[in-house]
Amino acid sequence: MLPNYQSLPKNRIVIKSELQNSTIWDLIKPRNTDIVISSCYKSGTTLTQQIVNLMVNGHDDFESLHDLSPWVEEIFITPPENKKSWIESLSSPRILKSHLLFEALPCYPEWKYIYLVRDGRDVGLSLYHHYQSFLPEYFHENLPQDFAAFWDDFVETKEDKNQYWSYWKHIKSWWQVRNLPNVLLVHYHNLIYDKSQEIDRISEFLNLNINSSKKEMVLEKSSLEYMKSNWQKFQQKGVFQPNTFINKGVNGRWHNLLTTEQLKRYDIIMSEELETECAKWVKNAGFLPEINSIAFD
Repeated sequence: MLPNYQSLPKNRIVIKSELQNSTIWDLIKPRNTDIVISSCYKSGTTLTQQIVNLMVNGHDDFESLHDLSPWVEEIFITPPENKKSWIESLSSPRILKSHLLFEALPCYPEWKYIYLVRDGRDVGLSLYHHYQSFLPEYFHENLPQDFAAFWDDFVETKEDKNQYWSYWKHIKSWWQVRNLPNVLLVHYHNLIYDKSQEIDRISEFLNLNINSSKKEMVLEKSSLEYMKSNWQKFQQKGVFQPNTFINKGVNGRWHNLLTTEQLKRYDIIMSEELETECAKWVKNAGFLPEINSIAFD
């Protein structure tokens, strides 16, 4: 059965860990124009924040994107008590970042939710390099010497270890609400290799009219080259090694790093965890078929 607003769970999941506290969202007074950009991790969140910012504000004359578009539930860098006044001070429309399951976020018909999806093989490698980029005071674990060893731990569901930040659980959560009229699923592959069309989709979803000159500006200032050369704007200060947060930004670098057995195991787990249509889309990208959205009742 396709979801509608009335069928959604009334009680949200509460997620608390050393990294995040979903109840911070309860401190925020909602505005009808709020935009939420979410992903599990390493799936184009920062890129999409920049794209939406350029669409909404028309420039990136800021010192840090993270000041303009905060990661709301994060607690390991910013003290929670500072979040409410900070977010309330932002001008509308606010662009709010999250890495939560849909069930852990407030659900308002007026809000717009953009969720980023990326092939797990690319996510795993990007996450491996992401951990390596942290300064020692923020990440103390000893990573395996090679990606293949890291991969085995990443790809398993690990429900007993980190059930609310499982790659599989995240995608399933947002896939189930993909038909809601205020939810847009975006595949990272499309965003990178067919960015022009994805910008059109996002602007239409947000009800923003973008002329050709503005679209060219969005394309230019959301390019990998631009974001890497202006990395200070997109990397949180004092958390990562210099110029490491924006990495390669391309897919397929896992080729020749994983064994045939590991890739087969990935396919098996994907088929077990995700619906067939969802698994096909996550792995192969492309555009989902047009869906008759279910209006809010």
